[in-house]
Amino acid sequence: MRAAPGLALWLTALTLAALLSLLVDGSDASANVRALFALPGHDAWLAELLHTLRLPRVLAAAGAGALLATAGATVQLLFRNPLAEPGLIGVSGGAALAAAIGLSLGAGALTLTGFAFVGGLGALLLARQLCGRDLSGSRLILAGVAVNSLTVSLLTLLIATLPDGPLRSVTFWLMGSFAAMDWPGAAAMLAAMLPVWLLLRRQADFLNALQFGEAAAFHVGFAVSRRLQLAAMLAALATALVVSSVGMIGFVGLLAPHLARLISGGEARRLMTLSPVLGALVAVLADWISRLVLAPAELPVGVVTSLIGAPFFLWLLNRGRDHAGT
Repeated sequence: MRAAPGLALWLTALTLAALLSLLVDGSDASANVRALFALPGHDAWLAELLHTLRLPRVLAAAGAGALLATAGATVQLLFRNPLAEPGLIGVSGGAALAAAIGLSLGAGALTLTGFAFVGGLGALLLARQLCGRDLSGSRLILAGVAVNSLTVSLLTLLIATLPDGPLRSVTFWLMGSFAAMDWPGAAAMLAAMLPVWLLLRRQADFLNALQFGEAAAFHVGFAVSRRLQLAAMLAALATALVVSSVGMIGFVGLLAPHLARLISGGEARRLMTLSPVLGALVAVLADWISRLVLAPAELPVGVVTSLIGAPFFLWLLNRGRDHAGT
């Protein structure tokens, strides 16, 4: 109950950020307001633009950010390491590699998600296997570097062999963007986000117990192996849904859970409740920035999140080193 006022505050912030992204674009904001809410004197063409293109894009960004943040929080709890993140440990790279293979073969949306799921889950299991029982920061980062290097090398090899048509599709998609999102895509993202989040949030008691080790989780009554597999599969699915729909968007799964920890602590249920809201907020603001910086052109949103997330990750590494030295 104590987290409820804070959650309401951040939901309000997300709503305001979504309105900001909808209405402020370098043009006349008052005209956008009239068009969005069909007020007297509104421009019918502008209203069509906002409702058909801008609104589904903002909703898709919120859904993608929530999924990535949920996956990030889950991976951090599974590895018992706050530095874990789907992109950093190769999950996004594995999903991207498999999805790029599917995209080059002309796979449809559902098949593409299946490809990305298999690739992301394989990368997650490989990273965990490389870590063994040692889930310390340095071991995890080394495992992530190895998995990422493998997926990037294979992805580069794939791109080098593609003809021009599929090459353009794969290259544009890899940069990460919500520009192509329409109502069916946004609705699918949001519809998938809710059950994945609910299923992962139901694992909160197990994830709390897991922080004391797999043996401790077993002794309090959890089927550890089955629960680990389920949580890993759901985290991979959350990542795959985003990668297959909008491409590579890094660091949201690192930023949002860390912000959630600062606000509400590291208890799994609170973390899994607040992280998706903060992830949606980060993704919506990043998409807004991507449209404003080079307007009327736009940056890939993955570039914006990386420019924010990479320095944050370096700060976390330096902070961990300082704590280790004290």
